[in-house]
Amino acid sequence: MKTKKLLSLAFLALFAGVIFQGCSKDDELVKNENETQWSVRPDFATLDNRPADEIAKSMITEKDATPVELDENTPKGAKYALVIGISDYSGTSSDLQYCDDDARDWRNRLQTEGYTVTTILDRSATKSAIQSALATLASKAIAGNEITFVYSGHGSSGNIVTTDLYYISSSYFKTVFTNAKSTKMFFTFDACQIGAMKTALAKTGRIVAVASNTTVYSYDGDASMQNGVFTYYQMRGFDYMGYIYVENDCSYAVTQMKSWASSRGLTVAPSYQDSYSGSFNL
Repeated sequence: MKTKKLLSLAFLALFAGVIFQGCSKDDELVKNENETQWSVRPDFATLDNRPADEIAKSMITEKDATPVELDENTPKGAKYALVIGISDYSGTSSDLQYCDDDARDWRNRLQTEGYTVTTILDRSATKSAIQSALATLASKAIAGNEITFVYSGHGSSGNIVTTDLYYISSSYFKTVFTNAKSTKMFFTFDACQIGAMKTALAKTGRIVAVASNTTVYSYDGDASMQNGVFTYYQMRGFDYMGYIYVENDCSYAVTQMKSWASSRGLTVAPSYQDSYSGSFNL
């Protein structure tokens, strides 16, 4: 009797220790060899149970975009950033863990570097809010200004996903920034299947960093990291490794994320496209 009671208590303790958070339908939680918890940021399409016609209406592409006219009255020599982090999505089954933390860390980093930062978090990150903020950021991309865009959240086939479940494509981003004349621009995306952004936004004077390619996933780190894995190593590069330049920081984050994944038997594909001449300091 005593033995059965002990076994029951042990089972309950084990069950209580499992926390499900923003993962795929078939494999919601993965633990590493040290029992530390982390979770996948899956292809959002695997979670989207809406009717096909409704999903089709939620696709925002270059057909919905126009090149943003530059605001030549914007102060020259200024730094502007837009930072978006979405952990809280419409409904409950699609939530992620640390995307809003990623955004707050990036906001703090960029403010330290002298940027004027617009931050959009969680349920505020609607389609209309993101489109408006993107247009404002693009309008400030005049010659002599420095521009940074950060996104952490769900991804799917080259799209970011808004809190109200719209897919905004890489082609939309490309069109919005068509007229940009800034020769110092940094884009970074911590999401799954987001590699198309690297191709779409590549242009002289830009660095584009992505946590995944066109097919694989990105990951939320464990409780000791409290970031997406890619973002965690980006922050660590600046804060602990003392990197000044974006190129060094991106290289470090790519290498460290791959090492993190390899030790857990995972496949990841973080990378960055460097089309900036010289060394890019934030």
